[in-house]
Amino acid sequence: MLADPVSRRAFLAASTTAFAAAWLAAEPAEIRAALEHAARAAQSTEPLPWDVLTPEQAADLDAIAAQIFPTDDTPGAREARVVNFMDRSLATWAAQQREPLIHGLDELNGEVERRWPGTKRFANLAPEHQLELLGSQEQTPFFQQMRFATLVGMFSLPSYGGNADKAGWRVIGFEDRYAWQPPFGDYDAEAARGGR
Repeated sequence: MLADPVSRRAFLAASTTAFAAAWLAAEPAEIRAALEHAARAAQSTEPLPWDVLTPEQAADLDAIAAQIFPTDDTPGAREARVVNFMDRSLATWAAQQREPLIHGLDELNGEVERRWPGTKRFANLAPEHQLELLGSQEQTPFFQQMRFATLVGMFSLPSYGGNADKAGWRVIGFEDRYAWQPPFGDYDAEAARGGR
């Protein structure tokens, strides 16, 4: 984990800019397709077929996301189906990020095989080894991309494929309301009493 809070702020600012740029560059048809897929995923209890990820890649990304935002007494990345958000995003509006992410995952799995021969993939590692390896990768572009995708998948609109059953919003206490009633003040006290 990053020790310097300024670095975290800088990372979030840069990531938000990249996310917004990717979203704005996406074609409306891609966004519509992503939203339709996400709606089907949210209604389904069965896992949907992967759009761009192989089952092995999905398992690795799911394991990484689960280490970034683990399950404890609240839902984590697995319950929020963050990996579904990642897959759908990489198939549509974030397609230009697919190659760097898959390349980074391949490099990570190469490191897994070097450190723990025969293990082959990140998802096959024991949790303590997963944390050890991710700790050594925190400054890499791949880890930064994974952290950003995990957080976006955790807290974005459920219609984007993650935040299943609004799990991320429950974690932070966000109330999903269509409209909010503003509090009455001196300027409208008469209206609050029903008078005009």
